[in-house]
Amino acid sequence: MPGTSNTVVSGGSDGRESPDYGAVEIPSKPPTEFTYHERRADILDQIRDLGHPSMLNQTELADRYGVCQQQISKDISRLAESVREHVVDRDRRAFAVDTVVQRSIRGLLEEGEYRQAAKTAMEWDDWVTEFHDLREMERKIEELKQQR
Repeated sequence: MPGTSNTVVSGGSDGRESPDYGAVEIPSKPPTEFTYHERRADILDQIRDLGHPSMLNQTELADRYGVCQQQISKDISRLAESVREHVVDRDRRAFAVDTVVQRSIRGLLEEGEYRQAAKTAMEWDDWVTEFHDLREMERKIEELKQQR
């Protein structure tokens, strides 16, 4: 989560190390001076605040950070990979779902809807567990197919 100084790293499915951008500290310096880790952490915060990656204007972000729009697109792809690794899901859809759920929970808490926020968090946890179980079953099926 932002505000901490640790960068959590895990091994990606392709062997690359992928930081947990949610754990990268966002500094109080001009965004044009951010490292790519800091920039991605800041973009992740914005996505979570807005509720969905499509709510971002990549051209405006490019101007904010002093990079090209293609770099912002690459940053969003890397964020998706990182989130995928850290929420168990294996595709970009988990990135969108995670950001929407996190924003929903924050909004409910801001409105004092604590019971509904807890219910939403529990439903999200159930979904992640079921999705992970499905992925595990698919993996086992593939192993059985390869053993033939």
